Amino acid sequence: MLQMLANPAAPPAFPRVSPTAPDLRSASLSGPLLPPRTVVFLEGLARSPQYRVVDGCIATAQTLSDGRRQIIDLVGPGRLIGLGFGDQNRYSAETLGFTRLELVPDSLTPGERDQALSEMLARSQSLVMLLGRKTAPERVASALIDLALQFGRPARDRKRGAETFHLYPTRGDLADWLGLTIETVSRCLTRLKKAGLIDIRHGDLVTVLDQRELAGVAAGDRALSN
Repeated sequence: MLQMLANPAAPPAFPRVSPTAPDLRSASLSGPLLPPRTVVFLEGLARSPQYRVVDGCIATAQTLSDGRRQIIDLVGPGRLIGLGFGDQNRYSAETLGFTRLELVPDSLTPGERDQALSEMLARSQSLVMLLGRKTAPERVASALIDLALQFGRPARDRKRGAETFHLYPTRGDLADWLGLTIETVSRCLTRLKKAGLIDIRHGDLVTVLDQRELAGVAAGDRALSN
């Protein structure tokens, strides 16, 4: 049930995603366009159907009783949400931008289901390493690399290899994903921009200018000056 939420070089840090449906960006978009901050399903309620993201971005998250939230993943086009076992949702899902979803029947082939679950497990393991061992700049750089892989497109009027993407998560969403404060996320983005690794325009249009150097920061092989 969909409901509105009232206010609610080096290898990539996260495994590369493998869309389970081909070329979804150019597919016929028959599903409804959901506005930002629409709750797709809630943690603890009866299991929801499975959906595939056709366009846009979904945040999956778990929340403590006092309101503290941990974003588990940011899910882009081609990927599935609602996978799992048991009778209840283990996490909540919420749109971070205008998003279209496609209802996926339970009759996924074993290969498709295994691939989606393996990817989900691999990304969860990567998040554990990020939260447990990486510094703040490494976490933010890792997140930008992952978002560029999921949402990026070649940047116009930039050097070859530059990628531009819409930053769906707010600074607060990034903080809840990366285990940081909003202020720390903002400082890290500023440092990456001053280092010439990224550019940010209009607050939510990010261009990765130097993927190799950004990957070096994410891996801990390159230090950022203050």
